Amino acid sequence: MESTNYLHVFRRSWRLIVATLLVVVGLSALAMTLSPREYQARAQLYVSTSGGDSVSDLVQGGTFTQRQVATYADIIRSPLVLNEVITQMGLDESPRGLADRISAVVPPNTVLIDVTVTDADPTQAAAIANAVTAQFTESVQELEQVGTDGESPVKATIIQPATTPHTPSSPSPVRNLGLGVVMGLLLGAVVAISRDLLDTRVRGEADVQRVTNEPVIGAIAFDKDAPEHPLVLEIDPHSPRSEAFRALRTNLLYVNPDDPARTLLVTSTVPGEGKSTTSVNLALTLAETGAAVCLIEGDLRRPRMLEYMGLESAAGLTDILVGRADPEDVMQPYVGGLQVLGCGAIPPNPSELLGSTAMERLLERLSRDFDYVIIDAPPVLAVTDAAVLSTVVDGTMIVVGAGVVNRDPLQRAITTLERVDANILGLVLNRLPIKGPDAYSYSYESYRPELPVEGREGRTVSRAARRRARSRAKR
Repeated sequence: MESTNYLHVFRRSWRLIVATLLVVVGLSALAMTLSPREYQARAQLYVSTSGGDSVSDLVQGGTFTQRQVATYADIIRSPLVLNEVITQMGLDESPRGLADRISAVVPPNTVLIDVTVTDADPTQAAAIANAVTAQFTESVQELEQVGTDGESPVKATIIQPATTPHTPSSPSPVRNLGLGVVMGLLLGAVVAISRDLLDTRVRGEADVQRVTNEPVIGAIAFDKDAPEHPLVLEIDPHSPRSEAFRALRTNLLYVNPDDPARTLLVTSTVPGEGKSTTSVNLALTLAETGAAVCLIEGDLRRPRMLEYMGLESAAGLTDILVGRADPEDVMQPYVGGLQVLGCGAIPPNPSELLGSTAMERLLERLSRDFDYVIIDAPPVLAVTDAAVLSTVVDGTMIVVGAGVVNRDPLQRAITTLERVDANILGLVLNRLPIKGPDAYSYSYESYRPELPVEGREGRTVSRAARRRARSRAKR
């Protein structure tokens, strides 16, 4: 994945990332609340050597002290010092347990030793730190004593006694919450990327680009009223969705301006992606330009197109293919220059009929009589009808339903059409969300004209369109 893909994934899953962040920060805050408070008291020792009558003696003594001071830091945490401290203070723990709560650190290039004691009681922490440093000053003299009655050349001096701390060192709110934020963001990013890898549904153009290099020639946003009012160009001709279909028409005309496709096949990968709705609305937009358009219901298995348009389906394409009728006998006029050819009776052998010589002759005749011929075909992966028809038309469009189809089936559908040398004009993204990173923006909305009759949810609907819709619903 490229950096832009990661950004797209994060934009798409920002709610999941924020939720993960809040959960991790909340758990960090809960753990911090339940954790016991600990305090640290710090004391500091200065180790020096005595004696020496010359500068070289002093230098040698300093060098000796710097070499030995690391060893002295280890002696502070040894039983030699801690046994005496435990006895003096009456502590109920072993030298090893006390040593685990004591740290002795030598700052670089110094003869200082920082002694830090951690305890749940701040007063106790300071008392132990002072007792440890005091005991060490005595122990080091005994260790470095020269002879029985001689004095030790090494001297440890307490230059900073421990004081009672007022704020706990652990848990640290800033550190813990900061760590929680970092871990929450990292975990959220991992969850978002994992979700994107596991969720193979096509949600927008970015997902399509991960499957194929075929161009996207149309983008139609999701409309919850589409199942009840599929013919948006009749119900609301000035809506943003209607303009999206007009944009599809324009893009289709410019796919190959020198040799435009006049017989078009509209299909999809799986059912429910909106191919029939796209076919009808595209035919209406082409008819708006004054072109003669023939719309054919090529889905001979589950026809829905005539149901959307409110037309009769007693006779149609199958009657022509078996020689029982002529095209002019079964075609139904719709609006303008649009003629509709239904499927007729559902045959037992749809693939054979659609791939027959009679179908080729019919398309040749219709291409002479009409400017455009649009065929609504079945989904590619459901049956072979679409692949068969794609070989006898000028171009094929694949409708991709956002949130309906997965990337792998879409890729298989494109591969199926490519194997039969279908001319894929492009993909039409349908049901795109209107919010989020995959949203389809309607810039036309600000230029929308005011119509005289207000429709539901603020939609403007012409009286003529509403009368046509009601009359067709009664048929």
